Amino acid sequence: MLRKETFLRLRDYIYEKTGIYFHESKMYLMENRLQNRLRELGLSSFEDYYLYLKLGNENAKKELLNLYDVITTNETSFFRNPQQFDALREIIVKEYLKNGKGPSFGLRIWSAACSTGEEPYTIAIVLLEIQERTKVDLPFSILATDLSPKVLESAKRGVYSEYSLRNVNGALREKYFTLTEEKNYKLKEEVKKYVRFEFMNLMDLEAYKAFRNMDIIFCRNVLIYFDERAKRRVLENLFKCLKPGGFLILGYSETLNQQRFGFRPILFPGTLIYQKGWENEKGNDS
Repeated sequence: MLRKETFLRLRDYIYEKTGIYFHESKMYLMENRLQNRLRELGLSSFEDYYLYLKLGNENAKKELLNLYDVITTNETSFFRNPQQFDALREIIVKEYLKNGKGPSFGLRIWSAACSTGEEPYTIAIVLLEIQERTKVDLPFSILATDLSPKVLESAKRGVYSEYSLRNVNGALREKYFTLTEEKNYKLKEEVKKYVRFEFMNLMDLEAYKAFRNMDIIFCRNVLIYFDERAKRRVLENLFKCLKPGGFLILGYSETLNQQRFGFRPILFPGTLIYQKGWENEKGNDS
């Protein structure tokens, strides 16, 4: 049984490492999610598990990655919240395909908290479809990151169930996927080659330095797991990672005070997108 005192210690430890905050009403959820880890490690109590994480050796560092897998939620699908991808199409055409030409510098997009890869692969499909429809060369690259090594490995494989493709029409399935003998869908290499997957903890402030000069950042359904302090730290760093004029796409239930963070909201049909201002950024790169 998970005692409240131990829950609070584990909760604070998880928050310190990941920014994910478990309210006391979620104590049962943490208990259920960690039961298998205790059995796997041969530990008899949650108190022992906490001490193992806090005071353990190199094996404890590896266990921290297992902890990330257990506590994160990875519910996603291709073209999830389609209005946001409609907005992406409009942004690409209006902002980056000017005068019938694509950007010579190459478009840089970051899918933060990419889970099993459906989001960044959807972005790639959208961009490939725009290229085909407009007949304009649109060089782009997509960086996809997540806290969970397990879901990153799954994303790299690029094999998905019917359920993950429930919002993908038959024409796109035929074009970009191959049906396997197991009745799953394997993404074709022509899409996969545009996406690079890396481990990243959004609470690791040093890690953001590798993700600067982004044109568009997707960070959907992540901030809902953070408290206000952690949310503020993440948003401030996402702001720094965007080029002036770049776009931030959050989840439907996630909003921000644009004055505080330097973004201006742009209303698209069915969704709200945030754009970084073009003002001088002096003093914002600390």
